[in-house]
Amino acid sequence: MSPNKRREVSVAVTGVGITCALGNGVEQVWRAVRDGVSGIGKTRRLDVSALSCQYSGEVQSVPVNGRRITGRQDRATRLALAAVDEAVSSAHLSLPEFDPYRVGVAVGTSVGGLDQGERFHWDVLEGGAAAGRPGQLTNYALYTSADAISVAFRLQGPKVVISNACAAGANSIGYAVDTIREGRADVMVAGGVDVLDILSLAGFDSLNALDPEPCAPYSRSTGLNLGEGAAFLVLEAESVARRRQAPVLGYVLGYALTSDAYHATAPDPAGSGASRAMRRGLAQASLTPDQVDYVNGHGTGTPTNDKAEAKAVADLFADSPSTPMSSTKSQVGHMLGAAGAMEAATCVLALRDGVIPPTVNVDDASRPPRDIVANTSRPQALDVVVSNSFAFGGNNCSLVLGRRPIPPALVPDHRVVITGAGPVTALGSGRQALVDALKAGTSAIGEARLTDLPLSRTQRAAEIDSAECRRHVDPAYARRLDQIGLLTLAASRIALSDAGLRITKANAERVGLIFGTFSGPIQTVAQLSETIGTVGPHRVNPRLFPNSVMNAAAGHACLALQIRGPLSTLATGCASGLSGLAYAADLVRRGEADVMLAVSADELTPLLHCGFDRMGLLSETTIRPYDQAPSGMVLGAGSTALVVESLDHALSRGATILAEIRGHAVTSDAYRVAGNDPSGRAWAESFHRALADAGLSAGDIGTVYGDARGTAPFDLAEARAVAEVFQPGSVQLSNLSPYVGHVHSTTSLMSTVCATETVRTGWSPQTPAPAHPVEGVAEFLRPRDGAGAPCLITAANWGGTYVSLILAAFHDTQLSDAREGA
Repeated sequence: MSPNKRREVSVAVTGVGITCALGNGVEQVWRAVRDGVSGIGKTRRLDVSALSCQYSGEVQSVPVNGRRITGRQDRATRLALAAVDEAVSSAHLSLPEFDPYRVGVAVGTSVGGLDQGERFHWDVLEGGAAAGRPGQLTNYALYTSADAISVAFRLQGPKVVISNACAAGANSIGYAVDTIREGRADVMVAGGVDVLDILSLAGFDSLNALDPEPCAPYSRSTGLNLGEGAAFLVLEAESVARRRQAPVLGYVLGYALTSDAYHATAPDPAGSGASRAMRRGLAQASLTPDQVDYVNGHGTGTPTNDKAEAKAVADLFADSPSTPMSSTKSQVGHMLGAAGAMEAATCVLALRDGVIPPTVNVDDASRPPRDIVANTSRPQALDVVVSNSFAFGGNNCSLVLGRRPIPPALVPDHRVVITGAGPVTALGSGRQALVDALKAGTSAIGEARLTDLPLSRTQRAAEIDSAECRRHVDPAYARRLDQIGLLTLAASRIALSDAGLRITKANAERVGLIFGTFSGPIQTVAQLSETIGTVGPHRVNPRLFPNSVMNAAAGHACLALQIRGPLSTLATGCASGLSGLAYAADLVRRGEADVMLAVSADELTPLLHCGFDRMGLLSETTIRPYDQAPSGMVLGAGSTALVVESLDHALSRGATILAEIRGHAVTSDAYRVAGNDPSGRAWAESFHRALADAGLSAGDIGTVYGDARGTAPFDLAEARAVAEVFQPGSVQLSNLSPYVGHVHSTTSLMSTVCATETVRTGWSPQTPAPAHPVEGVAEFLRPRDGAGAPCLITAANWGGTYVSLILAAFHDTQLSDAREGA
């Protein structure tokens, strides 16, 4: 990856937008925060009469966004658009003056449009498959609000959706900071959005985690109240902000991710993961704990969270015990994926005005463990603040914000290599099994035998026997896992074995995991949704609920493997797997970890299959990509894990190097929510930018691994993108979907496994010749010897997100040179 594009710069906050239980608009909300007002009240929009808690932080009126987009918008999307509109306006950001591919969006969310998916499911349960309305599904996906923001504001730069539960909003801001510092964007809109949903309320109630009264973090600590809303920041490279004389409100100085590897829901009572996140975030900014003026705590109000965080903060600030702390959740509720973004926005305003927000509902008779700012705000000059977000699955994220710019600490620029692969596919498990099956031309597509698909008109699928996954998972641990958890842990174990890597107490904190998924835990969500729809929310199974969050599978993998380094979950639809690999590579390259597992997994369930069938996207035979007469998709299940290492770490342990990651890029077409621009221009732009990041030209590439899936918009757009960038016949276009099915976010990582073979031997799977190829693609489907030439792997999502990554061989001569220099 080209180091000359990196910018060791401060990242400025120039705009803020908020809508939450305290009102709509930054100044209204901030005034209420300073005055100690609580927005928590009786829940009105949802029927919670059967639950133990009637209280929540509910948005009373969703503001109208001035930038309209076509189609019906779900509640989460409307909240997000309103907050982004305010943030962009307050930043005085004239978007037409920027290269649209240099302005991106990062969204953290846990729930998204879940209520739309629930309604689809309940309609199907009541009236059969025909009763399910396809329009509900286009709003159900977690990436819908990110796509809507991209379309409404014409943002065509990097786009990501992060869904590591309660840490998502903070993580999205950190990701955006990375994107700016890596030179991939000049401006990022980053934050989070979530809405109150009956499944979340019922799930937390089943765990006895809700407070029957308005919550009191750090004092009574008898439970949490859920909340909803959206908060977004406009982030810019300081030089960009200064050049356009933007109003600078503060700076994001650093952030860090860690994993507890302790429990599926409970935090590590010692607070070690939280403490490490804060320490690492401060180290990125070359700061020490004694320089911190205030901590905005995670402060949910549950006894386990409050005690663990108090322990972590006490450990970090042992030499400065008077550092004040408070919890914004006492005023707005726990906004799940939006919580970290709301709290970051609050910290920016606190820095701006020199006011520490309070924790309300603190009993004067209680003795909080630290200097908790109780009930009323406190005027105090602030220079540096820390904002904490901790989540199910042991996900920790700490943001460090400041009033003044501080140049970030110098970071390394490691070369990044792949040393192990763990594909779990319908063709078999393991790197060699997959390659051998593809060399034999075997296709796993056929009539479903293991999955009952009574709701669909077609029974075609590419299935995986769960017994194959269980061979790689400890039987006692397997009982805790749903389908996606089994897939994730099996792939991770196979990849680690392939890499010859053992995780020990000595290296666990230097090993991390990035998880990508399209479907998430659909199996578990469907079980919970059916219970709510047929029996009632009070009967939700507390054993199932923790597995219903998108990051649950990643949390289980970290717990089983004792991974304690950076941990995050991406949910940008079909782009998640390849985006996750790129994120993992960047973390290794900057020295945040020595090793990262990049994992993607997707389920095959009756409800998921029914949804795609109702949208008219499934084939009754097989997948024929790049054909003028679209065949439709055949859904598959599977997972893939890749071991990503710094070159020097791989050399030091004598690892076999499969390939080197040279560069990557993400673009968006800003075309239409749930739609893709058939011109392929934004897709081609992702090719160009990935090549530039790798320091290569189109003529250097030997093979392109595509993501076409037998549907007209994707197949045509990809063919046009390839034809725009590459000369006819100069590269071979390979596509795995006719062999493994369309495995959503995971197909691209399976392609990456194959590409490690391609860059070494020249072999690549041949795409079956379409009867009537779309214009300009035929020359790219002919076999070509690409031995020694780099590969370009690409992935695309509904709604117009495109990811491209360059993989190259690592030759023995390079190995010798590197060893001599090590």
